[in-house]
Amino acid sequence: MAGKINYWIPLKALIHGILAVALSFTAYSKRVKTYEVYSFSGSCTYPSSSAWYYGLIAAIALLAEQVTICVGMRCFCSRKVHFTKKITAIISMIFFILSWFAFVISFMGLIYTAVVNNHKFLVKNHSHNNGGGCFIGKENLFLGAAIWCVITTVLGLISYGFWACSTDSRDTSDQAEYARSYEQGVAMGQPHTSKV
Repeated sequence: MAGKINYWIPLKALIHGILAVALSFTAYSKRVKTYEVYSFSGSCTYPSSSAWYYGLIAAIALLAEQVTICVGMRCFCSRKVHFTKKITAIISMIFFILSWFAFVISFMGLIYTAVVNNHKFLVKNHSHNNGGGCFIGKENLFLGAAIWCVITTVLGLISYGFWACSTDSRDTSDQAEYARSYEQGVAMGQPHTSKV
């Protein structure tokens, strides 16, 4: 498999990214909605929602996507990777950094909306309306987090694509280097024995 790009890494990252996006949209549809919250004699009654489960799993799937890309690219810190096209490697690094910024935004959004849609959190912290309306987190935050999941996945895959194009196509693993040095150092011939 020397000289071939590993297609499993972007495929795994894409699957994790699609899973994160799908779970984010599912969490958005299962969120606590305004009409489901009742205010009765100064107390707020919240329904239980599975949105926070979906939000947490989406955050974990998105983290798995970023880690897959990071491991596949060896975090740009492997000395054995030889870049043949420096400009492509720089573009890959820019997209890599942007994907981590997008990841932080989407991850924090998913965690925040998951917590805000947790029934125990709402009952413990927002059970009294204090003369105003009952607390509901921003309902469209899951939708925004889902869009940021798409952006994170796309930026990560683009950065991996540029990284794969910029690296040397030859196999630079330890085993390949050892095999090359071993082949050069072995003399082929008949053993020489002297007769006594």
